[in-house]
Amino acid sequence: MFMRAKHGDGVARSRILGALPIVPPRQVTMPDSPDSNLSPTTEPVLKPHRRIVELDALRALAAINLVLFHLTHVYTVKFGYTSPLGWEWPYGAYGVEMFFILSGFVNSMSLLRRGKPVDFVAARLIRIIPIFLIVIIANLWITRQMPLATDPMTLGQFFANMTLMPTLLGYECVDPVMWTLQVEMMFYVTLVILFRIGALNRYFLGWGTLATLSLIVCPTLDAMEAIHAQQAWFTMATSVRRLMLLDFVPLFMIGFLLYMIKTGTGQKWKNLLGIAFAALVFHSIDHGKHNPVATALIIGLVTLCAYGKVPVLRFKPLVYVSTISYALYLCHNNLGCVLIYCFNHAGLSPNVCLAITIVFSFAMAIIVTTRIEQPITGLLRTAWNRYRTGNAKTTATVPGILRLDASPIDPTL
Repeated sequence: MFMRAKHGDGVARSRILGALPIVPPRQVTMPDSPDSNLSPTTEPVLKPHRRIVELDALRALAAINLVLFHLTHVYTVKFGYTSPLGWEWPYGAYGVEMFFILSGFVNSMSLLRRGKPVDFVAARLIRIIPIFLIVIIANLWITRQMPLATDPMTLGQFFANMTLMPTLLGYECVDPVMWTLQVEMMFYVTLVILFRIGALNRYFLGWGTLATLSLIVCPTLDAMEAIHAQQAWFTMATSVRRLMLLDFVPLFMIGFLLYMIKTGTGQKWKNLLGIAFAALVFHSIDHGKHNPVATALIIGLVTLCAYGKVPVLRFKPLVYVSTISYALYLCHNNLGCVLIYCFNHAGLSPNVCLAITIVFSFAMAIIVTTRIEQPITGLLRTAWNRYRTGNAKTTATVPGILRLDASPIDPTL
């Protein structure tokens, strides 16, 4: 249907794509999108791409970082061991920072290579929602155990959390770690909107506008909070700030631009300048919570991993942890606090309690992943593929509609 430009020739590809008679026009994807055709696809629409192993390993490291952070530092601050633990891991914020940069890279790759927002969103929801809802239901019991029983989950909080967007409805996350998942969900929405309006074809304009808003809005609202926090307009402005992800846009932007560099899209110096600008914005609005040197190291590490230059991270046990990282993320904190409290108040030393809880958390993550998550997501993916394949056969008979089915492309190229 159209010619494919050479890899790395971003300008030429953009012109080619811009000249296509596509209906609707905003189905045009980034230059790195796969070839398209008018015949029904024989490939499953949610067929996974071969993965970049080092990036999976980074996700595993981010998950391990959070486990250590919550079960040492956070537990000590919130509840306290019966005697000093003797050490803490206070670096959880950097795991979140790396995770959001990774998300910007990987999800941009996923959306742009699928070329269809509906398949991208379906893939993410199928991956996230089933196990998330099960964990929320399990927390009805978990939050009634010590030391969480002092603030058990209410019915309103339960239903708000089932939407994955509790804070937007005025409720706290049932498990404090889940705030990052809410940010992720809003990032998917933001990414799809940018895609649909064509802002990813002119990504400096799209991401640059959001980052500039972050630089202006976040410090302004923070400065006004002490005086205007109770006023309706301030509450509304804060809600808009959260909906637009202005506190985290710079991190997702960094991940996106790293993917542009990886695929040879645009001029490298401009992409690097955009990364520097995004990092500057992030450190201008986060009130010194992150060390700029650590941010630079994280960006460098993600870049090296994207190019497969960190072979030590291909360590198989670490890669395996990446496959259970989502279940580990959901299951370690609230349940871990209950277990530590139980064992610690039964007379076991803090470090023994911590070791037992970490082993239990990993074992639980393995069971949940292999016995619950994978079977459910497998069934849902099969059902979605059948639904989309059926629609594809119908769509292919409609004149003037250009299909944008993704082909299995190796993202390590």
